[in-house]
Amino acid sequence: MRIMDYETNRSLNDIGVFLTIDEADELCAYLQTLQARPNVTHVHLSEIVGDRLEREITVALDKRVSVA
Repeated sequence: MRIMDYETNRSLNDIGVFLTIDEADELCAYLQTLQARPNVTHVHLSEIVGDRLEREITVALDKRVSVA
């Protein structure tokens, strides 16, 4: 697993992610899409307020790594 801050391009070692039930359901559906559709390379869970992006999590599968 690699966690990074897009603004600083720095790796982060530990973070907290706090989701509502609806956000958790949405993220779960996005992760299932990543597993089921190899052509989908990443997904975004975004919070938009008005016309402004407030927060966003991007999740991608690292296809270079496999678990034995």
